[in-house]
Amino acid sequence: MSLNAKWVPMRWLCGPIQVARISKSSSADSELRKTSEVWTQPSTLQLLKGTAINCLVVDWASGTTNDEAQQAALKPLITAGRQMGLSFVGKVEARDNLAGIVSAGRAAGLEAVMVDGAANLDSSASRPLDLPVILGFPRDSIDWDLTTDIFSATGNVWPGVVLPTMKGDTGVGGPTGDPWVDSNGWFALLARQMVSHRSLWLEIDLPESSGALPVESYCRAIADSRAYGSHWVLSLDDVMRTGMVNGDPQALSAWKSICATLSFFEDHLEWRAFEPMGVLAVVSDFRGKNSFVSGETLNLLNRRHVQFEILDRLRALDGPVTGLKAVLWTDDDPPTSEQRNNLLDFVEQGGLLIAPKYWGPAGVVSRHEYWLPDYDIYDLRKGRIVVAHGGFSDPFQLARNTHLLVGRENDLARLFNPGTTNCFTSIAPDRRKEIVQVVNYAARTASYLSVWVNLQVHRVRLWRPNSKTPISLRCMPESGGTSLELPDFSANCAVEIERMV
Repeated sequence: MSLNAKWVPMRWLCGPIQVARISKSSSADSELRKTSEVWTQPSTLQLLKGTAINCLVVDWASGTTNDEAQQAALKPLITAGRQMGLSFVGKVEARDNLAGIVSAGRAAGLEAVMVDGAANLDSSASRPLDLPVILGFPRDSIDWDLTTDIFSATGNVWPGVVLPTMKGDTGVGGPTGDPWVDSNGWFALLARQMVSHRSLWLEIDLPESSGALPVESYCRAIADSRAYGSHWVLSLDDVMRTGMVNGDPQALSAWKSICATLSFFEDHLEWRAFEPMGVLAVVSDFRGKNSFVSGETLNLLNRRHVQFEILDRLRALDGPVTGLKAVLWTDDDPPTSEQRNNLLDFVEQGGLLIAPKYWGPAGVVSRHEYWLPDYDIYDLRKGRIVVAHGGFSDPFQLARNTHLLVGRENDLARLFNPGTTNCFTSIAPDRRKEIVQVVNYAARTASYLSVWVNLQVHRVRLWRPNSKTPISLRCMPESGGTSLELPDFSANCAVEIERMV
């Protein structure tokens, strides 16, 4: 038995453990407790028929007196689900007797367990566990060397536009005039680089709401994860779950739209083999003391619509640097002699290197630009090394200055009238196709949006959820590339480009 990379997970909240959680809440009511009991019944699995969901994450052991009742309540559900072809992963929060808990899960039909971090593994167990383990980590302290074939991360943001908060009568926003968008895309890209052969599951807390969340919010959360190569462990709010089991037409309609977005990505699994594109490479070991600055810089570059590649400093740049315009070296740690030589060759041939310290050849006199205070610029033949005074301490300024130095003229793709949308560009292994995935982070429909790509195209097709058939887009040559007008869309769409041979 092994972890299955094809699992499409959903959090299936039910049973005595969930009822106990509800009972502790100040908003607890009998209707919610009844809903948690109903979702334990095998008949509710009919909601999954015809959907892409094939793996349910259920509470198995919380380390409380409810565990025995929970496991007994789940056995009929697991048996019925396995007959439908569903897989079950048991979430284990208990720390004691992990081996025994896992053995009981295997006997009940679980195919894996999800454990909160490597520290939760029972060090007293003298034999391997009976089931594969999905290790979970807080996002800001992942041990990349301990990740399992499927691993999960907590501490993720709910994708969307962050509304200004209020202090008295004063609105407080982010440090830019643009809408402040939260996304987990940068983190999914980081995981793809650090452990490319493994699958990331994002655990995201639902935003607080007195009613059902808008269906667009769910579709956006799915698109934000899947477009960048991860899975959100789908979770539904209490109002939605109650409405679905009560046959509420609005809840069932929303569920249909959610499932259509999931199916959209399952219908295009070939896109997962496409490689992220970027003319900028961000280099770090993304570990320990370097994780905050490097990670937050990725986050802010993504917010600024800067396309980038990610390179693990411990494994990168052991050969000629090709296909890039710029390299951002975020760590104070210097490169190896081999990395240094390859980077200097890249600069001398016209590349841009941005670094916290200067490790170029001696005798080069620096210069300054008025628009780039607190940086020294060293010219080496055709290229430049740009060095920050005192290193990198402010990710916001670092992302801003990197954006200015790389320049919009080096964009691979560009959104016009972007507002609250963003895009991610990837390319097929044979280099014949590109995909520009566009995600709308606002509650309203994205309108009057166009995409520019920096190449001549042969054919362009637009794919959208709820449609198995693509539509052709009219191509308009513009500024050395091609401009494409997009129709209105809700949460996401994908532009498939056949490159001119």
